[in-house]
Amino acid sequence: MHHHPDEQKIRDRAFQLWDQAGQPDGQEQEFWFQAERELSEEDDFDSSAQGAEIDEPPVVPGRLS
Repeated sequence: MHHHPDEQKIRDRAFQLWDQAGQPDGQEQEFWFQAERELSEEDDFDSSAQGAEIDEPPVVPGRLS
């Protein structure tokens, strides 16, 4: 399942990328797309990790259920 990161996260990451690159003019769209790709990959990883978890209550040592 493919998730879209929210716009604020993309904006923040794009700003970081732009700032790290020396704040060049005219490349806003490229930084936006790069941020979107990075965050989408992170979301895909996170969702697959969560998808691998089993919904069971936590086991508390020393207590009987």
